[in-house]
Amino acid sequence: MQRILIITLMAILFTAASAAAAGIVSFDFAFSGNGATARGIIGLDMELLTSLGPGRYLYDPFRGSYSPSTGYDNYAASDANFVTSLTVSVNGSAGGNGTFDLTNDVATTDFVAVLFDFPVAVNFTQNLVGQPSINGAWGANVPIPISGNPNPVPPPQSYTGDFQFFALDPAGVPPTGTEPYVVTAGGGETMQLDSFVPSGAAAVPEPSTCLLLCFGLGILGAARRKLRIRN
Repeated sequence: MQRILIITLMAILFTAASAAAAGIVSFDFAFSGNGATARGIIGLDMELLTSLGPGRYLYDPFRGSYSPSTGYDNYAASDANFVTSLTVSVNGSAGGNGTFDLTNDVATTDFVAVLFDFPVAVNFTQNLVGQPSINGAWGANVPIPISGNPNPVPPPQSYTGDFQFFALDPAGVPPTGTEPYVVTAGGGETMQLDSFVPSGAAAVPEPSTCLLLCFGLGILGAARRKLRIRN
């Protein structure tokens, strides 16, 4: 009986912990190159990404209301609302320094889309850069070879994955994606992705999750006290 009670309580706590871990998670990322840096934070709906699984996903909230000239919409990507926020700060650029945001208003946003690609399952609790992917590490810009041709197709095609964001005006000040894992600042500096690390800022658990967790902990504590009294 005691063993069944313990197993049941562990199942309750595991369910509560899993529910608390799901939801919106923020990631800190950094690009650098040619004397410039672009550091930012992005909020991802991990529950949605986990359900979708490995793939190439495009967050494009302005499709239909804006006709981009960056060419990003030519990617064979699946539209998904997995991005909840994006802020990028650029330093060291000759003409592109500043802090830029993705908003839900085309009149105020600096960015119009985010491309995120992980061809194989990755560990989202650690730095994604350097993790194994297809024919290379995630974060590495690897050209795709043509079958039967020793010369690879030049960038921007890559099959290790991708992470880019695209400016509303690709000729303006905000940084914009130009190659897989590469963005270009307004001053013309190209920057390679250095890190993509969870910041630990997860969404606040639902009230039902908190109640379930407290209920499980309460029962576990009462059971332990009862066993102590018997002994």
